Amino acid sequence: MNLTIEQRDRLRAILPQYPQKPTGRKRADLIRVFEGIVWLLTCGARWEDIDKQKYASYQTCHRYFQEWVRAGVFQNALLLLSEELEDKAVFKLHESFLDGCFVPAKKGAMRSG
Repeated sequence: MNLTIEQRDRLRAILPQYPQKPTGRKRADLIRVFEGIVWLLTCGARWEDIDKQKYASYQTCHRYFQEWVRAGVFQNALLLLSEELEDKAVFKLHESFLDGCFVPAKKGAMRSG
């Protein structure tokens, strides 16, 4: 997902601000984390498949995703970004749904790959 500059600015305004720790690794760019999460959710990949060069490490994306979902931040971010699409009549959020179904493999089933 490639956000516009305007979308990034709007998103930065609602994402939590985390202070930099005095020691240790620099915190990940939250916009890259968000884009990594959205990439994963749109393509159905595994967390381990997130490209840490383009987004952030899968561990970081997963940790923030869990935190943001519990705190309602992720839902607010999606609503914020969907407003622009609704204004342009691209789609209507209230007419959308997420399909969380999957088919588990049977015990002893052949594996491809």
